[in-house]
Amino acid sequence: MKLERLVGPHNIILDFDYIGNDIRVLIYGGDQHHIGGVAIAYPTKSHYRDAITISVSTLTLPGHKDYIVANSAAEKIAKALEQTCVVLVGIHVDNASSQEITAIIEAVDDMVNEVILYNQKGE
Repeated sequence: MKLERLVGPHNIILDFDYIGNDIRVLIYGGDQHHIGGVAIAYPTKSHYRDAITISVSTLTLPGHKDYIVANSAAEKIAKALEQTCVVLVGIHVDNASSQEITAIIEAVDDMVNEVILYNQKGE
């Protein structure tokens, strides 16, 4: 499944696929595609109560903030679909304003929600 959103002049892409029972998500776009942050999230039984929690591990490249988007998306998808999920993010917009950053984050959140709904329906 591949989704795209135009945020101002920038195309932001979310590419979702299964690897066996696990989930792989690529989120990239803007002026320069790259690898900036990676997060892996997985459901695990809580040691303290009878519940499932989501554990997240994050890697980031120096100077990049993409891990913030990766972490959020991986946790949200793993929780909603109850599956291991790895998210790789690389979005770069030259001299991005705070409004542009907010718009990009909202577009990514919208695409993540769309992926979750699509997969919950089993389509």
